[in-house]
Amino acid sequence: MNVRDFTSSWRDGLAFNALIHALRPDIVDLRRVTRMDVRERLENAFNIAEQHLGIPRLIDAEGLL
Repeated sequence: MNVRDFTSSWRDGLAFNALIHALRPDIVDLRRVTRMDVRERLENAFNIAEQHLGIPRLIDAEGLL
């Protein structure tokens, strides 16, 4: 994964999921995530962060699309 900046590198949701996977590989299946569309990937990352890591949702998928 090549994260080059704080804007476009995060828009497709892969970086968010990869970051969570790096912390807790047991809660993110990156193979499944790569088959999702962009909105699903973003929702997946934000939902997991909120439910499993206690990180409140400050942005939503619509804000990044």
